[in-house]
Amino acid sequence: MLEKRLTALILLGINLGLVLFLLLRVGSAKAPHGSGSTPPLRMTHLSAIEPKPDTLILNDFEIPPDLVNMYRQGGDFAMNIVSDHATHGGHSLQFDKKDEDNIEVATTVFPRNWHGYDRLEFDVFDADPDPGTIWLRVGSQFDSRRFYVKSQKYARGFPLKPGPNTISIPLDDIRRAFGQIPYYKSLHFNIPANGGQRLHLDYVRLVRHDG
Repeated sequence: MLEKRLTALILLGINLGLVLFLLLRVGSAKAPHGSGSTPPLRMTHLSAIEPKPDTLILNDFEIPPDLVNMYRQGGDFAMNIVSDHATHGGHSLQFDKKDEDNIEVATTVFPRNWHGYDRLEFDVFDADPDPGTIWLRVGSQFDSRRFYVKSQKYARGFPLKPGPNTISIPLDDIRRAFGQIPYYKSLHFNIPANGGQRLHLDYVRLVRHDG
């Protein structure tokens, strides 16, 4: 008698399972696939929904915190944020040389990921009638105590003309120097002794070819 009851319960359970299966199949077949239906979830890479800007500002010297971790070396000179000769925003970084020695400032605080950009650019205004040359050095490591650029493989001078200048550097040049763009890098702006008694630096940026 007990075995018959167990067999009946098992058969009932199987039948209920088949009924539920058929109901679910019918319900899914009738689900709408038009504009009102919920689309399936898909994984989307973050870069696809947040494209990079055509111009990425590394430093435009607008507020005093922009001078944080701007390391300095060389002769006697002043370095201030001023409203003169700004090419982006309302301010630029002004250097006043007090003697004829070389001066150099280095920055280590800026966006690190340069992927997708083609050029490094910055603007210089030099009122000196014989302004000389500004140098950019790139290091892959930086020791602020000794102001020593480790793994420095890119260094190039750019002759200036009196007045406004825009310096444009293909990132491929830096990439070839290091083998790749280093993630940890420092930018060093060197103003030689000859010329450039008062110089303005502004709008250090990365740019796309199509930007």
